[in-house]
Amino acid sequence: MPIKTYAVVPLLAAVALVQSSVLSQFSVRGVPLNLMLLMVVSWSLLRGAREGMIWGFTGGLALDFLSGAPLGSLSLSLTLTAYLASLGQRTVYRTSPLFPSLVALLASIIHDSVFLGVLSMTGYAVAWRTSLAHVALPTALLGSLMIPLVYRPLAELHRRTMPEETEL
Repeated sequence: MPIKTYAVVPLLAAVALVQSSVLSQFSVRGVPLNLMLLMVVSWSLLRGAREGMIWGFTGGLALDFLSGAPLGSLSLSLTLTAYLASLGQRTVYRTSPLFPSLVALLASIIHDSVFLGVLSMTGYAVAWRTSLAHVALPTALLGSLMIPLVYRPLAELHRRTMPEETEL
């Protein structure tokens, strides 16, 4: 049975709460884990652009409401990142166990760059070099290492909720 869009809202709201409250207090050598990004990238790889972008927009909006960033900045960056990550669904390399890690690495850098761009365009002072070198790149590396812990359970959810193909 296919997973309904409205059923995803509580899941992504819970992820946003965990990321904003619990994960914001913990880091690996000062590097935060962007769990929402890993969820969105994983689902985009598994289900494609449409569902990935729904997850990106919904999860980003939940994070927008919990952050001090301009409203829509995280939903925009996660939606765009979901679309770009979904392009990996069409490649022959998608069966490689390392593929989600590579996509997560690139998606994280794209997400952070878009987010910093939105901040910059809305009047926030952005130290690009410092932000990219000391936040975006380490976060991308951590995400690429941690994505198997997110991707595997979501792959099982994908398998269990995959729409059944009808025969004609």
